[in-house]
Amino acid sequence: MKRIIYFLLAFVIIVGCKGRQHDNAIDSNAAEMAPCTVFSEMDDMEVIAIPDRINQMSIDLFKGSYNDSLLAKLMPDGSSPSAINVFLVRASGYYYDGHEYDILIDAGIGEDAGGTLLPQLKKLGVKLEEIDAVCLTHLHADHIGGLIKEGQPVFPNAEIYLSVDEFNAWSDDGPMAEQNDLWKRVLSCYANHINLFQDGDTLIDGWIVAHLMPGHTPGHTVYESGLCLFIGDLIHAQDLQIPYPDFCARYDFNPALAVKSRKEIIGKPSDIYLCGAHCYEPFIGNK
Repeated sequence: MKRIIYFLLAFVIIVGCKGRQHDNAIDSNAAEMAPCTVFSEMDDMEVIAIPDRINQMSIDLFKGSYNDSLLAKLMPDGSSPSAINVFLVRASGYYYDGHEYDILIDAGIGEDAGGTLLPQLKKLGVKLEEIDAVCLTHLHADHIGGLIKEGQPVFPNAEIYLSVDEFNAWSDDGPMAEQNDLWKRVLSCYANHINLFQDGDTLIDGWIVAHLMPGHTPGHTVYESGLCLFIGDLIHAQDLQIPYPDFCARYDFNPALAVKSRKEIIGKPSDIYLCGAHCYEPFIGNK
């Protein structure tokens, strides 16, 4: 793992944290925050699923990916329950600057796009300056939009962790360059706090292990911590894609590779819990 320090040009223009969203996600009323869910089957850490936004995934998102006739039968109402989840990992007994080390897995879509991460953290008693690290599964807007607000870093003391493959894919000469405006704004805010890693690297003194699971994006990463696997966007609609993993979301950069990664994750041992960024049931026992 190596730290990349960027010297950004002084004329970079900082604008609001708007970016491409999942245009086939059907929003539910977000006026009232959905309750957080605590996973407490580990002695040395606490994991809290924070629903940044509750929504539905449209059937259109999956059409043409596998078997449309079967899809119509499996989603007769035209949508499937979903969410945008951020996970807070609190390392018990591991203190930094007077508080337990707080790690976020992804950062949600951002307040400007209707995300509720910030009031959720306030409700949990977590100060923004106490977030010590943010581990990004990938760089789509609904995972990094919550990192900045009004051109400023939301988590001023956080180290940002990202796979080197994902970083390279979103560079100006990478395959995701057309979508990288938001990521470049995030970079400008966290320039001295970006930590790149390789597949299999252990992060944050062993609390997190990074596993490259590409397909959705070139450097999409699954994080392992205790009994939990934080699987990012390997699953967009759990009721559809867990029993039928060959269905792909339209946003998958490489559908064949996404299917391969999803099947590998679903085949993990039964004592592992899958924690999906878009799963309405945030801790799925892999049985």
